[in-house]
Amino acid sequence: MSEYNHTILAIFAHPDDEIGAGSTLARYSDTGVRIVLVCATRGEAATIYCPDCATPDTLAEVRTEELTRACEHLGINELRWLDWPDGGVKDVPREEAIREVVQVIRDVRPTVVITHPENGLYPHPDHLAIWEIVVAAFAAAGDSGQFPEAGSAWAAARLFTRAMPQSFFERAPSLADFRVELNGHLLPFMGTPDADIDVVMHVEPWVSRRMAAWDCHRSQHNPNGFSSVMPDGLRHEMAAHEHFLLAAGVPLPAGVLDDLFAGIEEGDTFMVRRPSPERDSSQEDNENAPLEAPEAGEEAVPTEFVRLLLAELTRHVTLAEVLRIYQHDPRETKQVNLYHELGAGEQEIIYRLARTLRRLGATAGKAEADVASIREARRRERPEPRREYLLNRMEVAYNRLQDNSRSAMSAEERDTWEELAVLAKSAVELLKE
Repeated sequence: MSEYNHTILAIFAHPDDEIGAGSTLARYSDTGVRIVLVCATRGEAATIYCPDCATPDTLAEVRTEELTRACEHLGINELRWLDWPDGGVKDVPREEAIREVVQVIRDVRPTVVITHPENGLYPHPDHLAIWEIVVAAFAAAGDSGQFPEAGSAWAAARLFTRAMPQSFFERAPSLADFRVELNGHLLPFMGTPDADIDVVMHVEPWVSRRMAAWDCHRSQHNPNGFSSVMPDGLRHEMAAHEHFLLAAGVPLPAGVLDDLFAGIEEGDTFMVRRPSPERDSSQEDNENAPLEAPEAGEEAVPTEFVRLLLAELTRHVTLAEVLRIYQHDPRETKQVNLYHELGAGEQEIIYRLARTLRRLGATAGKAEADVASIREARRRERPEPRREYLLNRMEVAYNRLQDNSRSAMSAEERDTWEELAVLAKSAVELLKE
């Protein structure tokens, strides 16, 4: 049994990338969370901003030591290196890179993984490549059929990425104009709409620890860098309120915006999606349906009927979560009875799907709502767009269930899909009233 209740695995491209989540890592370390940092490169190709502290020949060694000392300030329990080439992460054979990160995830067994966002915060090729590798490894690590040589399957609960709210750029226009020069290219920083931020960590007591960690990275103190164009107050605020996006995994409870572990209990097990960076979240294909991670050594291969049932279960868990969010929104007082009734219908569908899976000898596990769909639903703030969104999703579900019934391979399958289609049709009729 681990001495820790939870583990955070942070995976970044370069020494000093950890600073953007530094106050959060220090905060959780102080509460007894195990913190493991993986740095993909030694940062050997970076510009040197302290001629007296490093040379091109010694920079990798210097930056290794800088990060080691920074970790001490942030309470990072373990530091690991992938030793990929600085500036060349995208050139590491992709399958091998994913396998290496899968092996780390399975060895560390984290509750939460943190990495670069899809846009890199600024489009450094190493940041973008790390995002692609980590999001693939996050899914693969929980699937015992992928990379079996990399250890026993482990499905982390959530994958978060760093984020910078758009309001920061609006308050300091110089930030929007700032560019990072890299190999002759000028790379802009990219904000995220404030409404899309999933978690804001309020970590002011740990700001001094983050600043002390940054002081360790002396070789990277660019006098004309990003921090130099940032007002002092905003610099402090950025360190005191760190922002994160939920990229995959267990949805956050409604209204909880200040805890990466909200709603997760020690020992929970999770269903595993198989996303790809190119996946369109609006597509609902069976290929990307979630499958529960088998136990180590288990070779269960779900039938097509079970795959369809699991995919349907995830969709309806997602709809149930959306209805729960809408139902508890104080702006929805006139619609709350509708959402209650629709929610009861969704729970009946979920019950029947789980019952059928048990009868077939398959385990539904702890079904995971689709994060992208939850975020899309939350963007609809007015009752009518919400009703239209739900109607569209229910009509799609009804048509899909009818199609499944028509293509069923047995009477049992046909009866299952027809029963579910009746419930979905009732929801459609409710929304059309």
